[in-house]
Amino acid sequence: MITGGKMDVVKYREDSEKFLYKRDKEYYLHFSGQKDSLNVGKISEEFRHLFSTDNIKWLRDLKEKSSGEGKRKNTSLLKFCVEGYIELQVKDLVDKIAADEAKAKIVVDDKKIPFRYSEILLTNEPDKTRRDDIDDKRNKLVAEYLNTDLYEYWQTVHRQAVNLGFSSYSDLFSYLNEVDFSALAAGMEKLLVETDNLYEKHFGALLQEELGIPLSCSHSRRSDFAFLKRARKYDRFFKKSALVPVLKGTLYEMDIDIHKYNNIYFDVEERENKSPRAFCCTPHVPSEIYLVVMPSGGQDDYEALLHEGGHALHFGSTSPGLDFEYRYLGDNAVTEGYAFYMELLMQNREWLMDFPGMDKDVAREFAYFSNLLKLWFCRRYAGKLKYELVLHDGSPIKGKESIYREILSKVNLMEYPEEDYLRDVDDGFYCADYIRAWIFQSQLKVYIYDKFGYNWYKKKKAGSFLRELWNYGQKYTADEVLSQLGFGGIDVNYLIGSLTDDIRNF
Repeated sequence: MITGGKMDVVKYREDSEKFLYKRDKEYYLHFSGQKDSLNVGKISEEFRHLFSTDNIKWLRDLKEKSSGEGKRKNTSLLKFCVEGYIELQVKDLVDKIAADEAKAKIVVDDKKIPFRYSEILLTNEPDKTRRDDIDDKRNKLVAEYLNTDLYEYWQTVHRQAVNLGFSSYSDLFSYLNEVDFSALAAGMEKLLVETDNLYEKHFGALLQEELGIPLSCSHSRRSDFAFLKRARKYDRFFKKSALVPVLKGTLYEMDIDIHKYNNIYFDVEERENKSPRAFCCTPHVPSEIYLVVMPSGGQDDYEALLHEGGHALHFGSTSPGLDFEYRYLGDNAVTEGYAFYMELLMQNREWLMDFPGMDKDVAREFAYFSNLLKLWFCRRYAGKLKYELVLHDGSPIKGKESIYREILSKVNLMEYPEEDYLRDVDDGFYCADYIRAWIFQSQLKVYIYDKFGYNWYKKKKAGSFLRELWNYGQKYTADEVLSQLGFGGIDVNYLIGSLTDDIRNF
C-alpha cells in the first residue's frame, strides 16, 4: 500500500488479512444458505485502497527485482492484488449474479424449485425423460436470466487484463500463476489420447449397465453423469448419519483427533438455498475454518466431505506463525492436492471395507466405479482447460458457445449444453490448479503408498507426515513439495499411469 510515495508492506498485509476475513465470511454466509444477498462489492469498496494500479505496478516491479523468499512472497502478493483489482471492477456484477442465481427458480411438477436446489433434484432423478426436462429448464434459465450478466462480467475482466498490459486474460494468469498453460494443455492432451479407448470401453459399459444409455453425444448428456455419480445402489453404505463420524474415525486412526481442532466448524445442515457444491471457507487461517457440505445422500456426500475435509485440515493445521502470504496465498494446486488425496480413500478397497462396511467384492466393484468417475473428471478438466484457453485468448467472446459444446462433448462423449459456456468457467484459470492438483495427488500417492503401505490411513506415522506437510500452508508450490519428496516436479505421466492401472487392474 503506497502512502506518501512509499510502500508499507506490513500495513498492506494487515489490511489484506482483514479484507479476506470479511470477504470469506460473507461468502460462507451466502453460499451456506444463511444469507440471501451477497455483499462482496461493499467489502471490496471498503478495501479499495489495496487494489490500485499503483500497487500493482509497485508489486510487479518488486517481484521482478527480488529473489528467494522475497520473490516468493511478492509473487503471491502481486497475484492477490491483481485479482482484487479485477474483482473490484466487477463487484456489482458479482453480487448481482449471485443474488439472481439464489432467487432464480424453475417449475417442476407445477412447483417452483430454487435453481440451486434443482441440481440436487437432477442428481436424484432416475427417469431419463424427467431428468432431461429438468436439465432443459435449467439451461433455458441460464440462457435467459444469467448469461447476459455473465457475458458482461467476462468481457470486463478480459478488458482489465489488456489494460494491465497483457495480450489476454490467459497471458495474464499464466504470468501470475507462473504456469505454462500450453505445456499443461499438451500434457492433458496426452492423457486424453492415452485414455480414449479405456474410457470409451469401461465408462461406456458402466453407463449402459447402470442407466441403459449408450455413451454418445446423441444419447447421453452431462446431466446423466450427475445421476450416475449419485450411485443410489450404494446408499446403504453411505448413510447421512455416519457422514461426519466416518471422517472423524478415519482421522482418529491416523492419530488426528478432529475434536482438538476447535478451529474447524462443520456445516452439514440442509438448507434450501445452500450451494450444492461443497466448499471450505477460510476467513482466518488457521483459527476459523468452515467445512460446508449440502447433504444429498450417498457416496457424493462422503467424497465431498473427504475432499473438503482435506482443505479444512490443511488450513486448520497451518502454522499460525507463518507469514500472511504462506497462510492465505500461494499455489492453490497444493491445497487442492491435499483435498484430492483425502478423497482418494473412496478408491481404496481396504478403507471401503473398514469404514463404509463393504464386503470385499462390493469394495472392489465400488473402487472400480470410483476410478471411472475420476477418469471422467480428469478428461472433463482437460477439455475445460482447452476451452478456457480459447475463451480467454483475447478474441471476442461471441460465438464461443459452440466451441464449448464441441470440446467438452468430445472429451466425455456426452452432450454438454452450450448455454453453460460462460457459467462453467472458474476465475483465474482454477481449472489448471485442479489439473496440477490431480497430478500432485498421483505422485503423493506413490510416495505415501511406498512409505506407509496401501492401508496408510491406519498408520499414525502417516498422520504425522501429513500434519507436517499441512503445517507449511502454501509456502511451497506443488512442484517444490514434490521435489522435496524426491520427484523432479509435476509429471502428468503419474496421473495417466494411476488412472489406467487402477481401471485395468479391476
